[in-house]
Amino acid sequence: MSSYNALYEFDSSWRVTSIAMTRPLGEYAVNLSVSFAKAHDVVSLEFLRIDDPQNIIELMDFQNIIVSEEVDSDRDFCTIKVEIVADSYAEFWCDAVSMKSAL
Repeated sequence: MSSYNALYEFDSSWRVTSIAMTRPLGEYAVNLSVSFAKAHDVVSLEFLRIDDPQNIIELMDFQNIIVSEEVDSDRDFCTIKVEIVADSYAEFWCDAVSMKSAL
């Protein structure tokens, strides 16, 4: 059974203020930039090579989001799990996640 290391967590006090999807030329995979805001705090994350972009819409009205890294995985790709609890449960996996710096 896999174990996970939580990297980021957002509860219902946070809101998504920006979502941008990109697909590099010649590639099938999608990258995603998401900004979360709570009062004066803003966290912007970049998700690289998402496996299932259809679940992204659930980010717009979530109750809880947990971004975790699969630990001790034999895989070299799709080791970051994004769990979204909204009206139902949704998830997507990606190759990497990083915090974007504010410019």
